[in-house]
Amino acid sequence: MGRRRNEGNEPSGRWLTTFNDLVTLLLTFFVLTLSLSKLDEAKMKKMSRSVSDAMGRLEAGSLVDIQIFHPFILPMRRYGIPVEREKGALAARINEKGVMEAKVIEEGVRIIMDERVLFKSGKADIEKDFVAGLEELCRELEKSKGEIRVEGHTDDVPIDTFLFPSNWELSSARACRIVRFLIDEGGISPERLSVAGYGDSRPHACGHDDSNKFKNRRVEIVVITSKSKEE
Repeated sequence: MGRRRNEGNEPSGRWLTTFNDLVTLLLTFFVLTLSLSKLDEAKMKKMSRSVSDAMGRLEAGSLVDIQIFHPFILPMRRYGIPVEREKGALAARINEKGVMEAKVIEEGVRIIMDERVLFKSGKADIEKDFVAGLEELCRELEKSKGEIRVEGHTDDVPIDTFLFPSNWELSSARACRIVRFLIDEGGISPERLSVAGYGDSRPHACGHDDSNKFKNRRVEIVVITSKSKEE
């Protein structure tokens, strides 16, 4: 006697098609949610109700309260405050020594050294009377963080000697001499240091009188603390 087929109890795979459609719909929903930075809350609630209705979990007349996706943004202020305090503290310690001027700038701390106490006119050799001041500065720079840029500046009086055919060579040589001191005497890592010679192209004070020329003849050290920001 042949076995009777029970077609009514036979398992069916048709539900897999509906399930696959549901998974695809959910995936599309989450991709849209994560990819948009600004979302329309009304549209999102409407979409949520449609999805929930398709899943059979929404009763007639009920509302769905959903959380709109907000992009993750690092709170910059948390990191900016300690950096500003560190810059201010470094500038204050240097100014207390009284041999140079330090001020806080956007990229870090700018230290201004008078050329008259650093070098003789037309020379690039550091005066012995200023060595002690540079040694104190080295101790502060060694404890600081960030790159260090040494800039040489001159006034607009041209120079033409065998060693320095122009103010460009003189300003660069003076900056290089300070860098050598920071490395050899101060123990500053060479990887942190860079040199720039600007000649008379970036005057600190405008005018051709002696007082302004004195201000323009200088060496500046910039301790860069804000790269990264950002770094």
